[in-house]
Amino acid sequence: MAGGGRDITVVGFGEVMLRISPVGLAAFGDENRALVCGGGSEANVLAKLGNLAPGIRTELVSAIKDDAAGLIIRHDLQKFGIGTGQVLWTNDHRNGVYFLEQGLGPLAAKVDYDRAGSAIANFPADPARFAVLDGAAALFVSGITPALSDAAEKATACCLQVARKNNVPVFFDVNYRNKLWSADKARATLEKYLAAGQIHCLITTETDAKKVFGIDAGVDDESTMDVLVSRSRTVLTKLAEAYPKCALYVLTVRKRITNETGEWTSCCLIREGGAFVVGDAFTYTILDRPGAGDSCSAGVMAGVLGVTAKNTIDASRPLAERIKVGLDLGNRICVVAQKTAGDLGPGWRAADYFKRVSEAKEIQR
Repeated sequence: MAGGGRDITVVGFGEVMLRISPVGLAAFGDENRALVCGGGSEANVLAKLGNLAPGIRTELVSAIKDDAAGLIIRHDLQKFGIGTGQVLWTNDHRNGVYFLEQGLGPLAAKVDYDRAGSAIANFPADPARFAVLDGAAALFVSGITPALSDAAEKATACCLQVARKNNVPVFFDVNYRNKLWSADKARATLEKYLAAGQIHCLITTETDAKKVFGIDAGVDDESTMDVLVSRSRTVLTKLAEAYPKCALYVLTVRKRITNETGEWTSCCLIREGGAFVVGDAFTYTILDRPGAGDSCSAGVMAGVLGVTAKNTIDASRPLAERIKVGLDLGNRICVVAQKTAGDLGPGWRAADYFKRVSEAKEIQR
């Protein structure tokens, strides 16, 4: 195991919201029963990553109101082994909530956010709050966090500075949300982090690369996956040319066939040497939408850290080999996450994903 048999710590900084969604495919008003759980990009990544192999310890830095909603969130985090010792539990602010209706056929899925003034939107930009990064193996942050408020952006900048000081590689998912901030503001903020060399691995989609960075290689759902992967390489190459201080550039590739089905893969450009790595491609069926991109992030991080298909950690293998395993793993997690009710799960070992997500059509007995 990497680290001489010691646990490695992965940290996430971001908001955990209360998710409320009607059971199954019902809409609000049609169904009074609801699924209530915790959710948020950083927590989703930690929940998936932390269960892949023994030896990975996860810690969430966040702010959560200590009320009934906070209790639900706390129990969900603990269920998936996410450390909550770095959470700022408060009674001064609220917990964010989001409402999700699943899509079906021509009916698109819908998300409504109620998160203004949430606890993390008032998070202090205090380096002491990020002391857990001392000795950490990796940090995950998404573009959602600095978009929440001016205070959250200052706290994100502080977090990235502490990570840089402690030589902790930062995995940053663009995760653009137009309900939170404009593309121009997102670009200006992320370019500041990129120019400072604070992002080790930039994770995005073709859509977000176009909206935020103005890089367009032709996003459509009609082309074959081979064509989409080729275009993705063009996008990553342009990102590397524009922002050369990252070590890794990752893109998720999705070909939508219907609202519930499609094809999925992901790819990575390694700056040093220019290697381009593509993960296994899969068809997917959506029963519960959140978590696809987070699955890719968890897989990439796991691969870089050395997680293997046998539930072990071996960071001595070549980087391209580790990233290939990570992309393959992330793509499999994506397939499973989109059929798993709730945001944080599943909590499988790496070997389970490689064993169960395959072309086999027989029941595994």
